[in-house]
Amino acid sequence: MQSKMRLTSLDLIKIIESPENKNILKAFHARSFLKGEVLASPDGKENNVFIIREGKARIYLSSTSREFMLSILSPGDIYSTHTRATCRALENGSMYVCPVHEFKKIAAEHCEFTLTMVKVLGELLSGSFSIIDGFAFRDTELRLTLFFYEEALLSGVDQDGGRLLELTLTVGQIAQLVGASRQMVSTLLNDMYKSGLIERRSRGKFFIPDMDRLQAASQLPL
Repeated sequence: MQSKMRLTSLDLIKIIESPENKNILKAFHARSFLKGEVLASPDGKENNVFIIREGKARIYLSSTSREFMLSILSPGDIYSTHTRATCRALENGSMYVCPVHEFKKIAAEHCEFTLTMVKVLGELLSGSFSIIDGFAFRDTELRLTLFFYEEALLSGVDQDGGRLLELTLTVGQIAQLVGASRQMVSTLLNDMYKSGLIERRSRGKFFIPDMDRLQAASQLPL
């Protein structure tokens, strides 16, 4: 498995805020948000595109009894308010907001926006397939192991011969993502710590000493 293409958020924010692109910035308005705030919902009336400037947000589908997380937005990622998913802030932050009809004009002239939107949509599609694959073919332990492997592969950084992963998700949110109870995920995480598959460095920080071993444990084919 190879890491997905990732445009650096710094470049995209620089494009918007650079002096030569004042006309682009005029189409957006900046606004802050608080942790837990809903930034987009299926029943929302607004039809906007927004770019995360600071902070993170999660995108998920929900039913009366369960949530299915699809992706996490980081600074520089683009998202639309007009979807069947909900977007909720994971932490305090800020974003640039633009009406869809204005964004279409900008995207037609600046491929950076279009490419980043494609990346976000690709992550959402990948997340949807991961949910289908996980619930159809894997038990909870394998889904949790696969979650950590994919997150480390995509978002982790090389360190001491392994991979350091920093997550803003709580154990409860991870449990929602893999479709299990918080208690079960806590138990499975403790088992992974004891086996040396994952090391917990501090709150939200995990170290994977051997990515090949974690991949094998997830039963993901090479």
